[in-house]
Amino acid sequence: MIAKRLDEIADIAFEERLELADLGVADLPALGEFNARRCDRRATGRFEAALARGDRGFIARLDGEVAGYYWWVDRHHPHLERLGIRLTDGEVYGFDFFLAEEHRGEGRAIELLHGIETCLRDRGYARLWGYVRADNRPARWLYSMRGYESVGNVHLRLP
Repeated sequence: MIAKRLDEIADIAFEERLELADLGVADLPALGEFNARRCDRRATGRFEAALARGDRGFIARLDGEVAGYYWWVDRHHPHLERLGIRLTDGEVYGFDFFLAEEHRGEGRAIELLHGIETCLRDRGYARLWGYVRADNRPARWLYSMRGYESVGNVHLRLP
């Protein structure tokens, strides 16, 4: 598990390449095309169900094209019990962060994660929780570069 204090984020000047917006039902067709290109047609159904149950997300675009997404909640989520996380006021849990392979590099993942953290901070959240699989070296590097702390190891398989 990882966590980061959002109220301590320093602003970074990026040549903003990615456009970050709240993810909504109107984004599902574009996400469907995006998921089809990456051969994950089941993701669109998961996204529709996530929105229906109140999960929130951000969608990232580059030159109008979907480049990635990020899901988060500030209330109960099935992962939280299995991870042993109890969100309190001002805390948020982030999950399912994805940036398309063709958009990786040139600092875009750091730019996107910084944008997400800043949006959440600006909405009043002080702490962001998450998890990273031990075998996902690029994600572990990204989160360490952004100042996340490892706050525990959990051995589980999430759906």
